[in-house]
Amino acid sequence: MAIGLAGHALLLFVLVAVTRAQAISTSMGLPPLQWLSLTNLTTGPAPPPLKDASIGYDDATRNLLIFGGESADGLAQASTYLLNLDTLVWTTPSSPANLGGSPPARSAALSGEDFAANYRRGHVLIGGRNGNTALSDVWEFDYLNQFWSEVNMSPGGPSPRWGASGGIDTRVAFTGPTYNNTVYLAGGTDGDGPLSISDFWQLSLSGTLSSNLPNSTSGTWERISAGKSVYLTGQAGTVVNQQVIAAGGCNTTSTDDSCALQSTYVLNANLGGTATTAASCPAPRLGAALAQNLNGFSTNFANQVFLLSGLFDESLWNDGGGSQQGEVDVLDINGGVWSRVLASGDPGKTGKAVSPSPREGAAALSFAKNLVGSSRSTAADTILFGGRDSSGTYLSELWILRAYNDALSSSGQKWSGFGDGSLQTGVNANGAGVKNTYMSTCASAIAPTGTHSSSSSASPAPTVTNGPTSTHSSKNGSVYDVSVSHKVLAPASVVLLLPAVVLLRFALPSTLPSQHNGRHSTIFYAAVILIVAAFGTGVAGLALSFTSITSTASMHKQSSENINLTTGHGKAGLALFACLYGLVPILLALRYMSHLTDDGRAEPQRPRTRTSSVDTAEKLQSIRALNSGGRPTPSTLPRRRVHSWGGAFWPGSRTSVDSDSERSGTGSPRPFEVVNRPQRPARAGNHNHSVSHQLRPMTAQSLGDMNWMERRRSLSAVGELDYRLSQNPQPGGLLTPVTPDVQSTLGLVMSTTEPTTFQPELPHSFDIALHTFFHLALLAICAFSLAALWSLKSRAPFFVFLVWTCLFYGFILLSAWYGRPRRSLLTVIVSRIRQPRPTTEPPTQPASPAPQTHLDQYPFPSHSPYVHQPPFRATGVDDVSTIVGSPRSVEEEEDDDEDDDVRQQRMEEEMARRDVSIVTVPRRKLWIANPELA
Repeated sequence: MAIGLAGHALLLFVLVAVTRAQAISTSMGLPPLQWLSLTNLTTGPAPPPLKDASIGYDDATRNLLIFGGESADGLAQASTYLLNLDTLVWTTPSSPANLGGSPPARSAALSGEDFAANYRRGHVLIGGRNGNTALSDVWEFDYLNQFWSEVNMSPGGPSPRWGASGGIDTRVAFTGPTYNNTVYLAGGTDGDGPLSISDFWQLSLSGTLSSNLPNSTSGTWERISAGKSVYLTGQAGTVVNQQVIAAGGCNTTSTDDSCALQSTYVLNANLGGTATTAASCPAPRLGAALAQNLNGFSTNFANQVFLLSGLFDESLWNDGGGSQQGEVDVLDINGGVWSRVLASGDPGKTGKAVSPSPREGAAALSFAKNLVGSSRSTAADTILFGGRDSSGTYLSELWILRAYNDALSSSGQKWSGFGDGSLQTGVNANGAGVKNTYMSTCASAIAPTGTHSSSSSASPAPTVTNGPTSTHSSKNGSVYDVSVSHKVLAPASVVLLLPAVVLLRFALPSTLPSQHNGRHSTIFYAAVILIVAAFGTGVAGLALSFTSITSTASMHKQSSENINLTTGHGKAGLALFACLYGLVPILLALRYMSHLTDDGRAEPQRPRTRTSSVDTAEKLQSIRALNSGGRPTPSTLPRRRVHSWGGAFWPGSRTSVDSDSERSGTGSPRPFEVVNRPQRPARAGNHNHSVSHQLRPMTAQSLGDMNWMERRRSLSAVGELDYRLSQNPQPGGLLTPVTPDVQSTLGLVMSTTEPTTFQPELPHSFDIALHTFFHLALLAICAFSLAALWSLKSRAPFFVFLVWTCLFYGFILLSAWYGRPRRSLLTVIVSRIRQPRPTTEPPTQPASPAPQTHLDQYPFPSHSPYVHQPPFRATGVDDVSTIVGSPRSVEEEEDDDEDDDVRQQRMEEEMARRDVSIVTVPRRKLWIANPELA
């Protein structure tokens, strides 16, 4: 069933195509047509290249008028130029002293000639566009006295607009005792979009226009009801009798030629604005020009109009190459049929016939006689000025389409003035060698072509714009396009890359205590998957942008033209791809191959250990076994050597770092080894303890656990304790507050309950440069993608991508605000902005500082010298506790009998209250032996 319906639909499509192909006349009677160039024949101050200018002509003064238009910089103009067609000299108007005003700058205004006996001989200007502002005022230029005058308008009338269809047919005589002329206006465009051609109006002009009566012209608008509601913009338009013809244009606000329509409408004011539709045959045009056929050789010519130039999308329509060969499309209004004719060209000085290139916004005007040349009765001329070609170049060319006085109805037919067949050039060309070539088929739509099976991927960034609504032009005027897959997957690659970067930043270590070390594996691998997907999509799309590109140049150029990298869009896309998808991964690989750690130092190599009994590796292994899981061991991290007990609390103290390579090198033989370091089991002191001391662990945990007398009696025990404290691993168990044994020092020790915080860190200089380059490339490709999406004329994808990009940079700033990642330049900058560095205040001095200048020992801070560790100590298994992590008891049983130790302890407390402290730094005794030989 589905196959049957598809077959019927295909058959219907073929029948419609055949019917349209048959709506062309190859035998319509037409005058012999020839293009003649006047561009290099004029002198004087010519107008600049203009688009959508207003054009007029007065045969009494022989002046051609050009006013306004849009210049190459996109600005509306307000200048008036006059070309005398007898001398071909450009001049500016010579207005009377008190009449030098002119209309405001505008383009795409509706205009026509107002010739009413001796009352008015002027050029009428209605509405137009100034920037994005629509105008509705009416002005008239007096050809005789060369000044502008604003028409006095009655209340009411059409809304402001530009690009309306209409004008005045000068063949229609003025009416009434007041010598009225009628201007017709239909449709147009305002700032909100196209207007319907059913918005049909007529303007009745009356009064006198002269230098002594400059403000005596008046006008009245009257609306004509029309039933057909068709919205058009950029259409071609003219007037034949009381009929307004509108051809081509778009029904959207788009100015791209791909939206052009093939329809033609005829509105008849005498029939109450009735609209009829002519057959569709020429390629749908945007910005074409319609001009009357005013040749009087045949009465049939009075119902014909010429469709000249205009632009169309050559990737969607095939016109058989007619637009490149001076094609003139002729519509018979009464019959509603078209004829496509290739007019003869201008041989110029080279003898090679040329014709005007396709352009939009050219101004056209027809006259019933020769406009230029010594003979004024051999032809009827249509003049064409300015426009903008397919490459975007504004033009100031001046062409004549000369229709000689004869009628031809077939290709190759010779007319009476054919002569010897040699084409002539210049203003006095008499039509020798001129013939019409009829085209046998109408323009046809090109079937959409799918992408090849071998090219079904996408690119990293949009390198060409959207299919039917966007194309790119090169310098030679060719238009290029690529497959839809590239246009969809190109921005998709960037869309995948942005969340991957955010996840990667959240996976890295942060300043939060919960993730200060190590990365989050799940988030990290999710980011890696997105990066691989984005990279694969980008590489595949780059290949597709080369394999699926097509050119819409004329067929004879496509075979020899290299269409790769011919647009600035494609070159910029390739450069950004090379930076983001090529150079950045290479630099990342070089960075990790250089074995740099996060802080920029070379990664240390793992030392080779030996298990000899005299080697320190044996001791290192035994110490490593005592460390708890998840904590760095002395063999994997450098060991800090504290010169005195004060160095563990202030970063500015004198410390040094011992790396593993220093303790057990793998290079040259070591000069000596320490062989008498015991395993240091816990043991009791040499003197008796009270009952309270029996409840304590037998092994001292800090220097504060030993009284002053014990330190004096056993220097070796103190040395062993100092070494054990330097090697003591900090278990990862619960921290339990422990009261120091020396009660007199409690007032001197500052306790704290704040958790450990980790400050942001600057990465290595190479990492800073690499990350900066990556983010610049990413920002550039996001901006490039936004520009490409904007050119698609589809605003939804553009705004979605814009919001996605803004969210990405918002998450980047938010993560930096919360310290993710810790080692990041942006995190450091945000941290310093958020929390400025506090000013360091000098420490408060004690009320009665103890004199230290005479002591031959190291100075110590204001807290107790008997506390070597902070007031919080990790719990662990010892000689008293039997449960791992259980708190030690800080309570001691009192003994009624005080022994010497207790008395000595009280003496020390009394000395501490009097700010008297004694520190003894014992020396270690090391036994040295030669290392064994390999």
